[in-house]
Amino acid sequence: MEKIKLAVAGREEKTPRQLRREAIIPATLYGPGQPSENVQIDAKEFSRLPKGAYSHMIELDMGRGKPINAVIRNVQRRATTHEVLNVELYRVALDRKLTVTVPLKFIGVSTAVTIEGGQLIEVFQDAEIECLPGDIPDFIEADVSLITEIDQGLHFSDLKISENIKILNPEDEVVARVVAKKSGGEEAPAAAAAEAAPAAKEEAAATA
Repeated sequence: MEKIKLAVAGREEKTPRQLRREAIIPATLYGPGQPSENVQIDAKEFSRLPKGAYSHMIELDMGRGKPINAVIRNVQRRATTHEVLNVELYRVALDRKLTVTVPLKFIGVSTAVTIEGGQLIEVFQDAEIECLPGDIPDFIEADVSLITEIDQGLHFSDLKISENIKILNPEDEVVARVVAKKSGGEEAPAAAAAEAAPAAKEEAAATA
């Protein structure tokens, strides 16, 4: 993935509410071995970040010459309008592993669906991994062609990944499952996903 860049400035002496009124997002930059800094981000520029910015390393331009490598640790939003209220940025070292969440990409075709007439339930949409910042993948493939029977599931242990990446989700947790459709051709309820595995945690921004 092409490097993602974001301009960040030192925090002005204004309250967070005043900054937001000026379309500026208050943020915090922190990490091991470095003091925490109060910074700010242009709200319009932050809104233009690609989806991958929430699970990949980004370069922060602080106007100090050398950019700072960081990941978006947390994004706080207003529940009613989804307005970004605060952002947490975590400094990373290229030689130190970190934990991030990356999306799953479902590939292949399950014969349990095409031949046996079952319905595929995608239980998880992402995976939590540990790796060096430079090894973070754009996504992890989940091959549903490995599911050949009704009520069979694809587990995290079935996912093919690089030896440089470690999946932190429990190996026996179900990523996807094929269930039988109801009689009369009706699709199985979405609740079947809850029976396949514990509900996945809600992600606001990629967190490490």
